[in-house]
Amino acid sequence: MAIRVLDRRRRFALLPFSDPAANELLKSVPIQRRGESIHVAEPDGWVASAGDALIELTRALPAGDRIADTLWRHRPLRQLFHSGYDFVAHRRGTFSRMVPNYPPPIVRPDLA
Repeated sequence: MAIRVLDRRRRFALLPFSDPAANELLKSVPIQRRGESIHVAEPDGWVASAGDALIELTRALPAGDRIADTLWRHRPLRQLFHSGYDFVAHRRGTFSRMVPNYPPPIVRPDLA
């Protein structure tokens, strides 16, 4: 939900893996690996996963393009995003108990 609030330019669609558009956007990611992490996919077929996807999600922030471009250029900062993602991902059960139990919103703006 936080991404939806921050994404004022509506650059991101939040899709379940079962959505036909998600299936098409993630065709380069093996089906058995899709549920392992978050993914950000571009219509041209480029996909960022895990920590790299978090870097791409910073583009929703004010000045986010500049932040993301800096993170991509600096390997230590990029590694920090990967480490942070891995830390949380390996403790999903613990962190999920801290979040209210409601289904995430599905936001599917025009993907054409």
